[in-house]
This record gives sequence, C-alpha cells and structure tokens, in this order.
Amino acid sequence: MRPQLLKLGFSFFSDEELAADAAQEALLRLWLLREQVADTNHAEALLIRMTKNVCVSEWRRKQKMGFLPSLETDNVLAEEMQPMADDDNARQLASAIQSLTPTEQQLFRMRHELEMDIPQIAAVTGLLPRSVSQVVSVARRKIVEQLKKGGIL
Repeated sequence: MRPQLLKLGFSFFSDEELAADAAQEALLRLWLLREQVADTNHAEALLIRMTKNVCVSEWRRKQKMGFLPSLETDNVLAEEMQPMADDDNARQLASAIQSLTPTEQQLFRMRHELEMDIPQIAAVTGLLPRSVSQVVSVARRKIVEQLKKGGIL
C-alpha cells in the first residue's frame, strides 16, 4: 500500500521527500484510528483519502508560506489536484447526506441546496418552524460528524 501512497504524494508535489512525508503522515493517522477501522477495504480507501487530504493541506501550507506557486498560476497542478480533492469531498458529502433519514435529507436539502429559509420550509412541509430548525440542525451535526470521520474536516 505504501508504494501507492508514495505515487499519489509524488503526483501532488513531484518531490520524493514530500511524497514520503505525506504517506507517512497518512499511515500514522490510520494507525491512530486502527481500533475504529476494522474493515481492510475501508481502511485502504480511508488511507488514500487521508493521503490526499494531507497532500492538499501541505500544499496549502507551503503555498501560504510562499514555497509553492498558487494553484491559479500553476495550470497543471490546478487541473490535476483540485478536481480530485473536490470530487472526493463531494462524494463524502453526498454519502453523508445519504446517511440521513429521509426527513432529514429533505429538510437539509431544502435549507442548503434550495436555500429556503425556515419559515418557507415550514409552510411547504406543514411542520412547525421550530421543528424544521431542529431537524436541520441535527442533520447538519450528523453530516459534520461523518465528514470528520472521513478526514475532510
């Protein structure tokens, strides 16, 4: 698995040392979560995601310090790295939303995707505004928890 992580890190940085650091950091993070991750297939997917997240975080840190060019000026990296991170984040978010109950999904989507306010949602659904607010809040907390578990937040 380590060679695959090194290759992934190298695709971000084109630097063997930075790639090795990213792979090592991801392996360490997975080791710290070893008791919570029993399924080997899940662990491999999680390890790849962690490596990508470590690479993106390190890239941003180095960019802020002026060691690397910005993604906007480096077209090759912008094309390769950003969509990969965005796709992974979007998949994780979609998965987190799918894990909600049907009512939570509906109200969360109305609030955040359709950008409806609480009174509008209450009027459409027939629920009390306070109930809508509570369900949306619970849904948001569940999504944040799942994204934290997935290493995005």
